[in-house]
Amino acid sequence: MGIGPSWSRNGQADTSESVVAEIDCLMVAWDPAEKFRQLLEREEFALHEGALCIAAHGCPDMDFDAELDRLDALAERCDRSTREQMLLSLFGDLGFHGNRTDYYDPRNSFLNEVMRRRTGIPISLAVLTIAVGYRMGYEFEGIGLPGHFLIRDRNEPDTYIDAFAGGALLDAQGCEELFHQITGRQKGFHPAFLAPVDDSSILERMLGNLRAIYAQRQDYANLEWVLELRTMCPSVPAGEARQLGLINMERGRFEEAARRFEALAQAAEDDDEEQLLQLATRARARMN
Repeated sequence: MGIGPSWSRNGQADTSESVVAEIDCLMVAWDPAEKFRQLLEREEFALHEGALCIAAHGCPDMDFDAELDRLDALAERCDRSTREQMLLSLFGDLGFHGNRTDYYDPRNSFLNEVMRRRTGIPISLAVLTIAVGYRMGYEFEGIGLPGHFLIRDRNEPDTYIDAFAGGALLDAQGCEELFHQITGRQKGFHPAFLAPVDDSSILERMLGNLRAIYAQRQDYANLEWVLELRTMCPSVPAGEARQLGLINMERGRFEEAARRFEALAQAAEDDDEEQLLQLATRARARMN
């Protein structure tokens, strides 16, 4: 049904409450947190859609469908003849590059801003490359190298791609050397560092980067939504839900904090249960 007035038998526009309510319903904005939750509940989902749900929290006016169209347009502008040509198009012709001057700018973690500004950090540029590659018939997957992030082609698993370095190709030895450069040779390398990670883990890590940035800035408004999304991820420690409750209190959301602490208390051990119930009581007391 299109949006517009319905007409009564005498030819006059029907502006009844039911029609207005229908129009309002059709114009309701999408809920990025709920969409994020629904994606994580699926066995498989599009990684870039989860990344755009994250971005929508940092950029409330973001148009989800428009960003999907922008990804399509980027893929159309890339040479799909070979993987190397595709990378050259993306990081050469289109100018995507790692942000080395302002690495901790939160916009580096928002996929829409990465596309707009053509710069980002290793994980966001990797997500972009995976999304563009998918549209061109390439199957890339994330590699959670500690301190960095890479991708690899599933059809050529011995070759790794560093999106932050302009799509540079690496073998396993090159990845190990990169790891030592990043860590200052203070930590030992293990081949398991080059194992692929699932999409929910990639989203969790993107949120982890934002959590560190906003916590360092004491930006509780943004830290709150980051923790809310992280608590939806399957492998995030339960302690982060408690931290979220404390942030809820800091933000004056006492009812929400109390409910969160009470829910956590139901699954907690004896000592933790008592502490959580005390926090819930304290939160409810501040509602008065």
